[in-house]
Amino acid sequence: MKVVFATKNRGKVKEAQEKLKEFGIEVVPIDEVEQIESPEETGNTFCENAYQKATYYAEKLRIPVIAEDSGIEVEALNGKPGVYSSRFAGERATDEENNRKLIEELQKRRLVSSPARYVSFVFLAFPERYGIWSEGEVRGKVITELRGTGGFGYDPLFIPEGYSKTMAELPLNEKNRISHRGKALEKLVKTIIDIKKLKT
Repeated sequence: MKVVFATKNRGKVKEAQEKLKEFGIEVVPIDEVEQIESPEETGNTFCENAYQKATYYAEKLRIPVIAEDSGIEVEALNGKPGVYSSRFAGERATDEENNRKLIEELQKRRLVSSPARYVSFVFLAFPERYGIWSEGEVRGKVITELRGTGGFGYDPLFIPEGYSKTMAELPLNEKNRISHRGKALEKLVKTIIDIKKLKT
């Protein structure tokens, strides 16, 4: 099975390729298929944004498309940045700028850490106008010290529960095993397998 992943984030693509190849699913980045103008993300939740992107591209390309929306919710910031995680420091903000903004917000509150969770919603849309969705999360805490060079996003600041290392310090296979995105993708595959069993 081949699916298009509606993201230009190479980190997300690599994670999905590593996670789904064991199930015989080939993941192709959207920009390797066709150059299409991206839809606006107007949803108020991760699920809404993933649904909007997946259905938009599936209708345009007439092939199955996976879209994912994810972010980090920090307890000390009342759940922020949430759906604005990728643009916490402003539109087109870099990972470095977003990380710096998060550190500043924690330091304003005289904190060196805060409970937090990574959340991911994945939606697989088919041209026939139906789809499958799943979700995943990983709990832990954010800190005010950047650690590690792997991963992307807030990984250098996020320590998963049960670990002393940040996501950016973990090997990719270990990160995939416990990550919010990895869990969501695994649930999605299990749903696909269950549907196939019902049809046979």
